[in-house]
Amino acid sequence: MKQITMTIRTLSPVVLSAMSNATVMTASHSYFSGPIVRGILASRYIQQQELGAHAEEDEAFLSLFFDKLRFVAAYPLTADGTRAFILPFSMQKSKDGKELLDLMQQTGQAGFKSMKGFGVARGAELAPLEVRKTINLHMSRSDIKNHDGKERLSGRSMAGGIYNYEAVDAGQSFAGFIYGEERDLQALRDGLGASEWNGYAGRSRFTQYGQCAVSISDIEDIPQEAVDAAGDTVCLRLETPLIPAGSVADDAAAALGAVAETLNERTQGGFSVEIGPQKLVAKSEPVENFVGVWGMKRPRVQALAAGSVFCLKKDGSWTDADKTALQELLYEGVGSRTEEGFGQMRIWPVVERKLARFTASAPAAKRNGIHPTVCQHAEAIIRKHFIAQVQVWAAEDVQVSKGYFPENSTHFFARLDALLGSSEKSSQSHLATAIGYELGNASTPFAKGLQKVSACDRKLKWYLTEANLSDMPYNQRDWQSLVEELQLKSAMQTIWGKSKLGNIQSSEALFYAYWHAFFRYGRKAAAGAGKGADVE
Repeated sequence: MKQITMTIRTLSPVVLSAMSNATVMTASHSYFSGPIVRGILASRYIQQQELGAHAEEDEAFLSLFFDKLRFVAAYPLTADGTRAFILPFSMQKSKDGKELLDLMQQTGQAGFKSMKGFGVARGAELAPLEVRKTINLHMSRSDIKNHDGKERLSGRSMAGGIYNYEAVDAGQSFAGFIYGEERDLQALRDGLGASEWNGYAGRSRFTQYGQCAVSISDIEDIPQEAVDAAGDTVCLRLETPLIPAGSVADDAAAALGAVAETLNERTQGGFSVEIGPQKLVAKSEPVENFVGVWGMKRPRVQALAAGSVFCLKKDGSWTDADKTALQELLYEGVGSRTEEGFGQMRIWPVVERKLARFTASAPAAKRNGIHPTVCQHAEAIIRKHFIAQVQVWAAEDVQVSKGYFPENSTHFFARLDALLGSSEKSSQSHLATAIGYELGNASTPFAKGLQKVSACDRKLKWYLTEANLSDMPYNQRDWQSLVEELQLKSAMQTIWGKSKLGNIQSSEALFYAYWHAFFRYGRKAAAGAGKGADVE
């Protein structure tokens, strides 16, 4: 038996629905279960092989995904790429967080509490590991069925309905495995068409959730578990939930009896599961999952939870054949639905453990500068801030100079605005040329208006027909104070490395924004002032 390692990195929040009693919140698992791992790969296989809606008619598909291979849950990775596991229920830590206790080796003590979630073991060190998750609030839409669109337009639920999604945060990595014979694993790799792709998983995966980067490794050897029998006993933990075949999960001894029965069939026999203190710590849990093809959930079943630990005893000494049989069974799985990764087991070494701390999830690659697209968006935002400011300055300059507006200047400003046009591209030269055609006779009201109206102590005619962009009224303002006030200095230095303020000040965009605002505010001021020249 060989393996392929499947790595999943969340590119957006992912909702991996878990059972919950909450009425307005969908809880999320902290890992990608075996059925989800199989679903991601099956979707890719169907797409690449163009099986469409009738994949169940393809014998190769059925053989790989429902018989030959084992698709095991993807658990979180630490920063150095170590895969975590669900902590055994036998593990407890002191309330001060300094000591560990294993109920498979020691009796319970006051001042200790059970450990939950994921952990990583390195030798005698054991560290808990957390998966980052957030809760997002959403509006409950009830107008989808009647198609009136009122809630979409109003931006709120007309009935006041809300719901919450708990989701695994983006930027975290998980690793699962596919176990099987080498020829079957190779057939899977060939059918997938690539070793890396982007896919979707979980709930609401067609909106803002569920995008993942998926990669698969080359075919590898399965790690050899160190079957170090303490006397005649080996301690095992459930890597994934075990769904009993023909027994009740609440009876842990009966459910785990399948392990001993299978080994007895494959060896000379003598295996049994021990019962009693420091021999068995187990819990049951319900297992259910949604099947997208069916559009409904699978029937709920009870299983022994991952993290259950038990002792497997052999009457007499362990032989090499016994160890080989156990090694195979650990990765084949026991119980029902083993092809979905259920019933996986691993050795749980009996050692005195110490508490440690490791960093969760592989960190993002170190950035070499800022991506050009980010710089473009940031520059556009900064330019919008500056455009908004020059429009404010234009309004202020109109207020200062409106006492000198000629009579009937509403038409004068409307004409200037029309000559400016609707495009900021080459707006300065375009306006200067258009004004030149209008100034055939220096005694026209339009020509007199250009000589009479001022901005920052210079005539309008000079600004619009002779001046450079650097001479515009807005460039006589204190730009450095503006940059500090808007807290843009650091951002500009980060994006451009050095100030690019001069280039922005001399841009056609600011010219157009300022004079378009000046002409519009001037027309409004003239209309409000009546005959204008003598009215403040």
